[in-house]
Amino acid sequence: MSQAQAPQTERIDPRSSALIVVDMQNGFCHPDGTVAQAGPVDAHRAVIAPVARLAQACHEAGIPVFWSLQEHFEGDVSIDRSRLDNPQARLPQPPCLRGTWDAELVDELRDLAHGDVHIVKHRASAFYGTGLEVELRMRGVRTVVVTGVSTSYCVDATIRDAYARDLGVIVVEDACASPWPDLHAATMKNAAIFHGTVTNTAHVLGMIAAGKGPQ
Repeated sequence: MSQAQAPQTERIDPRSSALIVVDMQNGFCHPDGTVAQAGPVDAHRAVIAPVARLAQACHEAGIPVFWSLQEHFEGDVSIDRSRLDNPQARLPQPPCLRGTWDAELVDELRDLAHGDVHIVKHRASAFYGTGLEVELRMRGVRTVVVTGVSTSYCVDATIRDAYARDLGVIVVEDACASPWPDLHAATMKNAAIFHGTVTNTAHVLGMIAAGKGPQ
């Protein structure tokens, strides 16, 4: 197996790049959200600030920002939760039910996301069953910067689907989070080997700033 082709420059070109923010919603990131009933969401909350910095920098550079929003339907018969045996399957309801506070972006990011593209999804990947790929293609995007939660599930699925669509992938390690540090680390290692570049917020901010210079 060959390693994914990573961006070869130390800048992010605003004409052909986009930021994808995965599922920074109350249900996943707020201590009163549904997922917090299964365990602490401190790791998820810790990435709110770096995600905000990246989104703001992209706005200033003219880089489009896409926010994926997980939505579940009450009574969704396509998912048989009885087949699953894990803490989240034992929650009283799925997280981020459509039309609830759970499904909204966290307060710290809601105003920042105003005017950006919101991608509603119903499965792990931000690409599956959504218009994200078409939205990216119409804008000429060839490289995506991926952030959000949870690293080993929805972020991982989005990374894989971006790579499968021949997009360059930059994963921002300290702007992604999982309740399980070992799974976060494993996902980052796998992404670095097979899917693209794994780096940190400071480096990406520098790449965005460099991209605003002469093309």
